[in-house]
Amino acid sequence: MTQARRAPATTLASPSLPRRAEPEHLLAAPPLQAIVRLATPTTLVMLIAASSNILYTYYVSRLGSDAIAAVSLVFPVSLLATTAMAGGIGAGAASALARALGAGHRHEAVAVAAHALVLAALIGMLFALLVLVGAPAIFGLMGGRGEVLRQATVFARVLFGGAAITFVGGMLDSVMRGEGNVRVPALWSSTSLLLQILLTPLFMFVAGWGLPGAALAVLTSQFLATIPRARYVFGGQGIVRPSLRLGAFTMAPLTEILRVGIPASLSTVVNYVGIMILTGVIARLGESHLAAYGLGTRLDFLLLSLAYGFGAAVLTLVGLASGANQPARARLYVTRAGAIIVVVLAIPGLLLCWRPALWFNLFTADPAIHAVGEQYFRLIGPSYPFMGIAMVVSFAFQGLGRATLPLGWIIVRVVAVLTVSLVCTQWLGMADRAVFATVAIANVLSAVVMLWLFRRTTLGFTAAHADR
Repeated sequence: MTQARRAPATTLASPSLPRRAEPEHLLAAPPLQAIVRLATPTTLVMLIAASSNILYTYYVSRLGSDAIAAVSLVFPVSLLATTAMAGGIGAGAASALARALGAGHRHEAVAVAAHALVLAALIGMLFALLVLVGAPAIFGLMGGRGEVLRQATVFARVLFGGAAITFVGGMLDSVMRGEGNVRVPALWSSTSLLLQILLTPLFMFVAGWGLPGAALAVLTSQFLATIPRARYVFGGQGIVRPSLRLGAFTMAPLTEILRVGIPASLSTVVNYVGIMILTGVIARLGESHLAAYGLGTRLDFLLLSLAYGFGAAVLTLVGLASGANQPARARLYVTRAGAIIVVVLAIPGLLLCWRPALWFNLFTADPAIHAVGEQYFRLIGPSYPFMGIAMVVSFAFQGLGRATLPLGWIIVRVVAVLTVSLVCTQWLGMADRAVFATVAIANVLSAVVMLWLFRRTTLGFTAAHADR
């Protein structure tokens, strides 16, 4: 598929592509319009997901402290698995598909879609088997004991027993996003989340299934929302219509998916492991520090969910532009999306820097937590726009099919932040301000370094194309 990146832009008009093909319309549209068009539905879904998670936590809390602790044990594993899959393998599939369509190579795009869906199903089944066998050991190592460990094991076995449903549904969305269709994924993702809100209390309390019912509600909602997704993709309503014939499977499409998907997944893993270790560093400073840091990072994830919508849009658009040999247009997508993210994240960042209590008052009146929280937002809050820029550029690299560079920088960043934080707190006797300042500086440097790497990479594409 390397030839897909060398094809001239005019191949987009190939008669082999249907008239409804999104790539042509997206590349012809003004960059800002194309970004907003793709980002808005995904961003709305992320907001619905945040609301759904809050309600889900509330429902579980009605079962008591053991249930809350059990779900708290499972949540990091669930978050890591789904994020690594959707933001890793799913991103690799969307990138490969967008680049193929951008170059006008529809048959390659069809092959990518078929391979991606089979890969998602296989990974889901292997992950289910891993949890079925290893759940007690995994959650025991994470600190689970007694009734909490038992409930966490049962909950995880039900939830991840249907991992193939979760992963295939997410991959169907990635296939549609890769061809520039965000409306159908947004519709059925929202439907799944709304069904989850309705079914969770019914399964838990009305049916009397308790905590396993909460997991079953998630799977049922996802399964019901996956059926219309599959009908759309396999029914030929989209640009690509994958075929699952065994004879059609080769290594080339898998290579295109995994050369982006594996580094992207590893980036997610490295980032989450870094957050877990940094949480341990903060925990050594005291319970109020840990509580304030936990509440602060919870808002971080909420705000970055806004940036995710724009990042996913940039991945598709940059992939199309890369396939069509339009690196200058790829840079335009990044600068336009970056400008939007700066505005979107600067407002809450500066507001919380000015009045940190606006967030912490929602959860606690403890003056010790508020004191640490003020330091958190006053140091890290102004760096939120830079966090968003770094995320958008990381997605842009995935669109280019070059996910290794961001992985390398994330490893450097995580190691540097953890090293400086440990030295400051454990050897120099410094407090939380040193850790928060280190994170803020790293956020700014990440944006600068990622922008520089992206510009250098796309200029290299331009020079190589000019030589030919």
